[in-house]
Amino acid sequence: MKNGKLNRFIYAFLFFILYFSFISDYCRADEETVITSESLEYDQDTFTYRAKGDVKIQRGDTTIQADEIIYNEKTSGVTAQGSLRYEDAEVSITAKRGELNLEDKSGILYDVEILFKKDNYRITGQKIEKKGEKYYSSPEASFTTCDAPVPAWCFKGRNIEAVIDDELSARDVSFRIKNIPVLYTPYFHTPILNERKTGFLMPTFGYSRTRGWHINTPFFWAITENRDTTVSLDIYTKKGIGQSLEYRYVEPFDIEGNWYLYHIRDTDLKRDFFEGRAVHEQRRPDRIGGFLNLNIVNEKDFYREYSPYIEIRASRFLESTGEISLPLSNSRLYLLSQYWIDMRDETGLVPQRLPEIGHIVYPTKIGQFWFTAGTTFSNFWREEGIYGQRLDIHPSIMHHFGRGIIVLQTLGLKETAYSLHGGENDSPHSESLDYSFVIHTRLIKKFKSFLHVIEPSIGYTFLTDSEDFPLFDSTELFSRTSRIEVSLLNRFINRDGEFMVFRATQGFDSYKGDRSFLPLRLEVGIRQPLALRFVVGYNVHTGKFDSVNYDLRMNIFETILSAGQRYNRQNDTHFYTAGIGLYPLKPVYTEARIWYDAKEKVAKELAFNLRYLHQCWGVIMEFIKRPGDFTVGIMIELKGITKSLRM
Repeated sequence: MKNGKLNRFIYAFLFFILYFSFISDYCRADEETVITSESLEYDQDTFTYRAKGDVKIQRGDTTIQADEIIYNEKTSGVTAQGSLRYEDAEVSITAKRGELNLEDKSGILYDVEILFKKDNYRITGQKIEKKGEKYYSSPEASFTTCDAPVPAWCFKGRNIEAVIDDELSARDVSFRIKNIPVLYTPYFHTPILNERKTGFLMPTFGYSRTRGWHINTPFFWAITENRDTTVSLDIYTKKGIGQSLEYRYVEPFDIEGNWYLYHIRDTDLKRDFFEGRAVHEQRRPDRIGGFLNLNIVNEKDFYREYSPYIEIRASRFLESTGEISLPLSNSRLYLLSQYWIDMRDETGLVPQRLPEIGHIVYPTKIGQFWFTAGTTFSNFWREEGIYGQRLDIHPSIMHHFGRGIIVLQTLGLKETAYSLHGGENDSPHSESLDYSFVIHTRLIKKFKSFLHVIEPSIGYTFLTDSEDFPLFDSTELFSRTSRIEVSLLNRFINRDGEFMVFRATQGFDSYKGDRSFLPLRLEVGIRQPLALRFVVGYNVHTGKFDSVNYDLRMNIFETILSAGQRYNRQNDTHFYTAGIGLYPLKPVYTEARIWYDAKEKVAKELAFNLRYLHQCWGVIMEFIKRPGDFTVGIMIELKGITKSLRM
């Protein structure tokens, strides 16, 4: 660079520095201080204003009010006496007197209460030092989120240090209910206006007839902004001490995961129970990705002994799945593994997909047709019975035409070949053909307040017969079919969206002999004024229902009613669920629910819970009755404290 250009560059650089320095000073000077009062005196020698009588000083978003104020315009110092009130965007402070600086927002306050507007945090003490915009300290103070003069609860301690949007810590702390000390801890730490902070979470308590008294004490570790872990001790007086570790993370490019491990040495049964769960998501449409969903237990009665959720306790299978996927041009290549644990019978009889390699071709337009294909090579393994490999190739072609009435046709060919072990035929194979067409249309009628859409359709499906091969998964559950299916869909739409759907479907299969009519299937979905999902299958030959499934939920004044049923004749399952929730008083919510097994004619679970939520605290109590056992649990919530507590 030549000297002339260098000099011009230096001059320009210095000009920018001076210019922005001037602008910065100008902006600071422009933020003027306004004083209003009943009387006002000014001392030119000391650059101070003395104001009396309903004094108010305003600078930017900061306001100071008091009976008497001395203000130094050179140092921005304020000395206030009598009914001092300080307010900015984040805090509101009341005190008898104080010394403050409007420039750096520091000072000392006496007989003071500080309200942090977010989450209603309150710190009260005889002397509190304000060390800046966000930092406060006190030799002794109390803190709570309650509004009352004598709060429902508070923590009182020494050496208080509080940082807005960060944390609050103290020593020699007592937990007080209505100012009566009930607990003591030498050290206390909690996030303040910040949910993620390392520390103990609020423990939960309970009692079970089979497990005894129970206390769970979790410790939360905020490792980084995107990673954290929770370590817990599960103490049962009749069973022993359990330990759990949960690790969570969120990474760039839509990567997230949750890993959980639990162990307990059951001193009553003299057995070790282990549970492992893992979820990892890394799905990317433009690059290699995958997912993992892992669920394992070493003892099949683990959930029956320790899980509070009846849906998990009643599950037949425990599934673990992992997949790696590679997107290609208009197709996808994947590697899949799947493992099942049979929670009722021997797992050795269940075929495990370990692994499967597949290639899926997405629908591709070729002239007036659409082409798609799927190719999979699967290795099925099990400890007992026939196992081996299966190659499955299934290309298909689709074609559609029409406007008002649309016709969609699909023709597919399927080649399946096996390499088996443990059976009579080691290398069976089969070829099959499938063809289907659907004709549908749409009729629309507009009413004053809603739109009624009717979509009738008729379809036909033809499948050639399959060989009698060992059953590894649902893809082999097909047989010779010549089925006609008629369907009528009704949709009701208002300005809030679709509020009711009704569909009726009836099929006829000519290969079913004297039972050619398939079950009549009715489906109903309602969003308003109640929530209902109803699906039923009616066997026209026997005059009985093959399946009935519904879920109902409705609000009547301050009452929430729910009901459900699961019935399947083929799987021999039949149970009911029902619940009622009440708001007898504004802060009180009570709920009762029942899970009734109609097959065994016994209530599998009867639960009742009560929630009381006050302005700054709450308590949740739950009672669960099961055959041979009952459990009582209690959890206390202190607003702004229970999310992370360290002692």
